[in-house]
Amino acid sequence: MMLDADRPMRMNTLQARTHSLDLSATHPIRMAAAIFIKGYPVPLDTAHGGAYNPSSQAPPTMATPIQSQSGGYQPQSQNGAPAQWPTQQMPQYPPQTHSPPEKELPVVLKGAWHCFNLRSLWRWRNPYIYQNPAYEYNDAQTVHRHRDYAGREAHKTRSDRYLHHNDGYLRNMYVAATDEIYEGPGTSTWKRTYVQQVAPWKVRLATWVVDFNHDPNSWEDWWVMVLRALPATLAMNLVFWDGKPVTQQRQLCYAPILYAYHGDAKVWSNTLENGRLSSAPTRSNQMYRILKPRHLCFLRDPSSAEKRGVDVRKMSDWEDEHGEEAMPEYLFVAYSTEHFSHGSEVDLMALHDIAETACRAAGLPAYWVACSCMWEISELESDVFRISDVLRGSARMIIAVGQSSAAPARTAGTDVLLREWGSRMWTFPEVLLSPGRSIDVYTRGSDLQEPVTVPKNQFASRVWAQTDANVSRHMIDHFLGSISLSRIELSILALQCLFSRKTTEYLRGDQSYALMSLLRQRPQIDRTDTAFQAFARLSLANDNDRLLERYICTLPSDLEQPWYDMDDAYQSSLWDIDPYCQVAGIAEDDTVIIDGAWGLSIRWKSFYPVYWSSGPSWKRLFATLMLEWNGAIFILACSLMGSGTAFLPAGGSLIALGFFLLLVFFYFWLMMPKLVRIIYGGKFSEVQAEMFGFEGHLNAATIERALFGGNFGRFTWSTNGSPISRSIINEFGEKVGIDPYKYKDPEVRTKVELAKHARPGDKRIFTLVDTYNMQLTLFEAVRPPLTLMFCASEGGMQRAIGCSYDWEKQTMYRETVLRMPTPTLNRMDRVPRFRLGLMRQLWPSNPKTGAV
Repeated sequence: MMLDADRPMRMNTLQARTHSLDLSATHPIRMAAAIFIKGYPVPLDTAHGGAYNPSSQAPPTMATPIQSQSGGYQPQSQNGAPAQWPTQQMPQYPPQTHSPPEKELPVVLKGAWHCFNLRSLWRWRNPYIYQNPAYEYNDAQTVHRHRDYAGREAHKTRSDRYLHHNDGYLRNMYVAATDEIYEGPGTSTWKRTYVQQVAPWKVRLATWVVDFNHDPNSWEDWWVMVLRALPATLAMNLVFWDGKPVTQQRQLCYAPILYAYHGDAKVWSNTLENGRLSSAPTRSNQMYRILKPRHLCFLRDPSSAEKRGVDVRKMSDWEDEHGEEAMPEYLFVAYSTEHFSHGSEVDLMALHDIAETACRAAGLPAYWVACSCMWEISELESDVFRISDVLRGSARMIIAVGQSSAAPARTAGTDVLLREWGSRMWTFPEVLLSPGRSIDVYTRGSDLQEPVTVPKNQFASRVWAQTDANVSRHMIDHFLGSISLSRIELSILALQCLFSRKTTEYLRGDQSYALMSLLRQRPQIDRTDTAFQAFARLSLANDNDRLLERYICTLPSDLEQPWYDMDDAYQSSLWDIDPYCQVAGIAEDDTVIIDGAWGLSIRWKSFYPVYWSSGPSWKRLFATLMLEWNGAIFILACSLMGSGTAFLPAGGSLIALGFFLLLVFFYFWLMMPKLVRIIYGGKFSEVQAEMFGFEGHLNAATIERALFGGNFGRFTWSTNGSPISRSIINEFGEKVGIDPYKYKDPEVRTKVELAKHARPGDKRIFTLVDTYNMQLTLFEAVRPPLTLMFCASEGGMQRAIGCSYDWEKQTMYRETVLRMPTPTLNRMDRVPRFRLGLMRQLWPSNPKTGAV
């Protein structure tokens, strides 16, 4: 905001009185004068060489003196050039080494002026002005049923809704947004409103005296504050008589989550909860692991070195003949159906030829090969997932490779064929579980008497170099005993290796069932399980250091990150996360039932005046009385002096008393800026814990003014609350959070600008306002999280899962994961069992009028 062009004489006078001072654009006199004239803290024209414009992307800069060749002050020249000063040389001062940083300027919010927006609508309760969703769901006519925590049923059409923290009713969701987003084209599926200023008018008037970019050590700024004090103190007495809110809510705790899950789980962690009719219990049973193979290929005349053929026999028949105690040793033959097709008799003959040769060379009486030893249809499915038991019981393992008879003719060596074999998913656990420290590789069409021997510790570099050599080497070393992986590391690395390999899908949970071969406990296989459900079932059955509870507290780096990639956006390992919640069950749609978490509700529709207290103080009480009644003292003094003048000479005493009260008024008038700081400055001793949220970004000064009436620097930015939080080390060695957008971080700036035009399914920028910790957190999410579920601690902070609510399924869905201060737990309650999903389905929607 520039000084008006019709005031040059006034500014010339000001300049003449202060000719020895540097009157650049950021100088306190011109800044204060402009503020006093206009009545709100808008910076002067940045073209004058200084000042900070909140709407500009440029950082605040120090002003520089400007020299001119013409006399007089020109607020704006004809050609739009910056204002200039007379030709007098401005004095030069040495720079201050420890000058205080420039105070951050609040942004002027439009507030109720949004009523003139063409898309704004009106209603009779807060928020009074709002916009309808710009996108409408395609299935907006179907009525869905919802049952709340009190058992009340509601039947609503599909729309974005939330559970109210006071009564638990299902209500339409309103999300406050910055002015720029509110006035922009509609891009949301929820209703929008604007960020409101909710501080009482009396507080706003009192803080208006000092709430601008002033220098506390400047006499010029002090006089500006004194000039502001006169209308402020009169207005507080004559016009506005509302003070700060005094009503405490919820014993100063955060808003609770009034939620109850009324559904059932597909599998409960506790076996008794599954019921007798459950066909797929979570826990393993003792009969599921087999101790010996069902069938073996026994050599004819095993003592002979020449090939005589084999007989496929049931182990039960062999035990009847030789006794149950005479368990034969056998060879395990590993191969791939890409090399030896089960539909080709030629391939199967070649495979048996390799197997018999290797078995006689090893001096073993029998071998096991999948194509001939898994022929019972009734046991085929269970046998597939128990091959690992057969492998563990074998004496040796060999690998058979070769080109299939149906494949086009080509020249491929053993190493090429071995890499093809190693690219298949089921071959990975075979290498890990095979006995011995080396494996013989037999190649079809080569000299079978001279197999290639590959040490197991060379498989990573020789066979899996193009897949995952670094990760698979850790697995090899663990099973060879050279290193020891923890249970969490074993599961994570194994999943990475299994999902990086090819397979022909038999069941959706094949990778988890392959992982099951590496673990001790094995739940029964459920054909209806998804890959995640199979993994979750496996995690519940095994003691893997609460892997699933740790995993739900991680934040994916992007929206496309699959569930089996457990990398965390905060670059923490799973073992760094210490959960205090428990996965109680596995539900449909890749969801789990969580118990034992702490939680709070986030208020998105608007700010409201929160209770706060600075603690008992006689000094503050006296300052409050003087601030409130100084205007009345002035009126009383004028009345006494006027009455005394009318009754002279008898009214001399009244004039004297009035003059005394006038002196008292003038004294406290001059002290008004200090009184305001005494009353409203400093830290709170008590404050209502509340978690507010709005869409977009505002600086801390604007947020504090909107909520508490003035900018006293109480709010700080989180140092590491989200992946886009930023911090610096100040000159005293202290780590302080900074505004991620203000300090020209190109990554954050790009995200903030792109989020202003985000459509459904795109990431948006939200700001979280925590009044208990007086902390601001800027974060990304597709939807505004309605709740924060505190489920774990990590690195001295609490992992809070920000969840949206799919009321049709009674499911909380993870939208983000934030790191919150540990004392936050002091002001919230436990949450009952709730259903948590990790990836929410995006409902199809279409833009309405005014949307983009």
